Amino acid sequence: MAARSGNRRPVVRMASLALTIAVALGAGVTAAGAQDFEAVLAAPDDEAVNLAYAREQARSGNLALAASTLERILILQPNRHSVRLFYAVVLFRLGDLQSARDELRRLEAVQLTAFQRAEAESYSRRIDQSSATRSLSGSLNAGVVFENDAAGAYFTAFELIGAPPPEEGMSSEVTLVLDGHADIGAGQTWQIYGTGLLYDHAALSGAAIDFQRAGLEVGLARTTRLSSSRLGAVLRHVRLMGEPQLTEAGVRGDTRWRVTNATTLSLRAEAVSQDYDEPGIDALSGILGGDRDGIRYSAGAGISHRFTSRTTFGANLDYEVKSAGYGPFGYAGPRLGLRLDQRFDKGVYLFASGSARWIEYDEADAIFLGGATRDDIRTQARVALGAPLSAFTARGATGDVRENVTLEGALNYSRRGSSPPLADFDGWGAELRLIWRFGARD
Repeated sequence: MAARSGNRRPVVRMASLALTIAVALGAGVTAAGAQDFEAVLAAPDDEAVNLAYAREQARSGNLALAASTLERILILQPNRHSVRLFYAVVLFRLGDLQSARDELRRLEAVQLTAFQRAEAESYSRRIDQSSATRSLSGSLNAGVVFENDAAGAYFTAFELIGAPPPEEGMSSEVTLVLDGHADIGAGQTWQIYGTGLLYDHAALSGAAIDFQRAGLEVGLARTTRLSSSRLGAVLRHVRLMGEPQLTEAGVRGDTRWRVTNATTLSLRAEAVSQDYDEPGIDALSGILGGDRDGIRYSAGAGISHRFTSRTTFGANLDYEVKSAGYGPFGYAGPRLGLRLDQRFDKGVYLFASGSARWIEYDEADAIFLGGATRDDIRTQARVALGAPLSAFTARGATGDVRENVTLEGALNYSRRGSSPPLADFDGWGAELRLIWRFGARD
C-alpha cells in the first residue's frame, strides 16, 4: 500500500497548482478593477472611461457594477443604442429578465446594425425561453476518435507473460442528449423533468471496440432564485461488442445552492440495482455462490467557483460502494475530480478535467485471481479546445445557427493500475467532433 500512496501525490499537486493559478488570476483582476475605478472617480462624466470600466467589470463577473455604470452612461446619452444593448445583456445575466426585456423593447424602433439587431432578437428569444412553461433542448455531436490502445480501456487483461501490447484503433462517435421540463402550477418553482442519452462508439479500423450506452432519467425538480433540486428515477443500459453488458435501474437526486454570484455548492446521491449479462460468470454462479449483480450506491459533494466571467474552477469528491453476489466483485472507494473552464474571445473555450479513483475490492478472489485481493487506482485527464463556427468569421459572431455549432478537438489520457496478476493499462486518445446545441420553449 505504501507504493500506492505515492501515486496519489500527483493528484494533490494538480489540485494545489490549479488553486494557486486561480487565486493569482483573481488577485490580478481585483488590482486592475481598483485602478479603473480611480479613473472613473476622476472623470465621472467621461463616457469612454465609463464604458471601458463597464466592459472590464462585466468581463470580470462584476455585473452589478457594470450595470450601474452603463445606466449612468444612458442617463447622459440615452441614444447610445449599442450601450443600451450591452445594458440589456448585463441585466439578463443578472437575472433581471423584466428590466432586460424593457431595454430591448426600447431598441425595437431604433436603427441598429444587422449584427446588433440579430443580438437583440437573440436575447429577446432567450428571455422568452427563460419564462417558458415547457422546454425541450439538447445537443447532438458526431466525430472521430483515435485510441492508441483501443481494447485495453474496455477489457481487463492478466499479466501472465507480460502486459499485452497496445493495439490502436479508429472509431466514430455519436451522442444525442435531450432535456425537457414542464412547469407545475403558475409559480414556475416546481417542474417535471426528463433527460435522455444515446451514445454510440462504433469501430472503423484497427482494434477499435463497439460500445453503446443509453440512459433515461425522469423526475420532479424544484427551482428557486438561489437553489435547484431534483429527484428522479434512472434507467441505463450498456452494450459491448453488440451484446448487452449491464442494465441499471434506481433513483438519483441532486441539489445546488448558489452561495454567491460566483460560488455554487452541490450535493448528489444515487442508488441503483445492477444486472450484468456475462454468460461465462453466470454459468459459474453456482460454484461461486453468486455473480456480479448487486446494488451500487454513490454520494458526493462539489464546488464551482467563477474567478472571472471567463474562468471557472470546479472540484468534486464522491464515494461509491457496490455489493455483488460473488463477494470479491464488490468494492468501495472515493473519487476526486477537478475541472477548469476557460473562455476566450469569440466563444473560444478551453476545458480541462481530471479525476482519480481509488477502488478496494471487498474480498480475496480465489477463483479468478488465485487468492489475491484486487486494488485499483484509476486516473483520467482530458483537455478540449473548441470554438463555435461563428468564431471563424471576421466579426467572430454571426447571430445565426453558426453560433450554436461548435468544432472541438480533445486529447485524453487514462490509466488503470491494478494489483497482480492483473495487467495495468495506460492509454491516450484524440478526438475531433462537431457539436450542435439546440432548444425550443413555449
